[in-house]
Formats: sequence, C-alpha cells, structure tokens
Amino acid sequence: MMIWAIALLAVMNITTILTIIYHRHETRPGINMPVSDITGGDNASVRFSGRWFRDELDLSAEQMNRFREFNPAFRQHVRDINLQLNDLRKLMMNEMSSPLSDSARLNVLSDSVGFLHAELKKYTYRYYMNFKDICNKEQKEKLDNMFGEIFAADIQIGRYGQGSLYGRGRGRRINN
Repeated sequence: MMIWAIALLAVMNITTILTIIYHRHETRPGINMPVSDITGGDNASVRFSGRWFRDELDLSAEQMNRFREFNPAFRQHVRDINLQLNDLRKLMMNEMSSPLSDSARLNVLSDSVGFLHAELKKYTYRYYMNFKDICNKEQKEKLDNMFGEIFAADIQIGRYGQGSLYGRGRGRRINN
C-alpha cells in the first residue's frame, strides 16, 4: 500500500509541475486584462501604474528611469500568473461541477493555485525591495503604507470576505 501511495503522490506532483509548465508557455492571443491584480480591485491597474507611483511618491526623473528597469518585468510576471490562476480556477470549477468530480484532480489543481499564489507573493516582495532601493526616507514611508494596504486587502479578503466562515461581515457566524 505504501508503494502505491508513494507512486500516486509522485504522479500527482509530476502532473502539477507539467500543468504549471504548460500554462506558463501557452500563448494567449488577444487577451488584455489589468495586470496589477495585486489587490483584486477594478482600478488596480490604474492605481498601481507608473504614473500613480510617480505622483504619489513624487519620484524624480532618475527614480522613474530606475523604476522603468524593473516595473515591466514585474507587470508581465504578474499578468502571466493571473492568467494561469484564472485558467486553473476555471478548470477547478469545471471539475467541481462535473457529475463525477475527481478529488485527486481537484487536489492537484488546488496545489497548483497555491504554488502560483506563492510565486505571485515572491514577485511582489522582490518588486517592493527594488522599489525601496530607489526611494528616500519619506518616499519609503509612503511606499510602506501603499504595500501595507495591498497586504491588508489580502488578509481581509481571505479572512472576513464574503463567503468566509463568518458570513458576509466580520464576526457574523453562519448558523446551521
């Protein structure tokens, strides 16, 4: 039984890795969606654009030149990850709604979503670190507040958002 369990886990891991590799290299012609879905808001692309950062942080021309060195790669990575996450969510929904849902496949898809979320967070912290390097003390304080809002939004969405264990609002429990 242990050998079969190990073999099954190995196959699931390989499937997860192949799914991620496939989705990373898959071309998607004509898809244009907001790339800065960091906060999940509709205005995220505008709010976290280069112009917004320039205006909010009062970045100099030299700082903007340095910003332009790391911003495009970050936005592309975030865009790619968000596209992959959307694809995986669709696959999960299709699997969950099928008459004979496969829990092993759902586990693999869930693991893939978790892996991509971890990648997104890694790109985000590296982006922050690059950004922090070009800021002066006052700008860094503002940047900390901006990114603090991003991470606070993640916590609130996951912890007290609609559909959580506490219902639609913080502290309200669902009575069964």
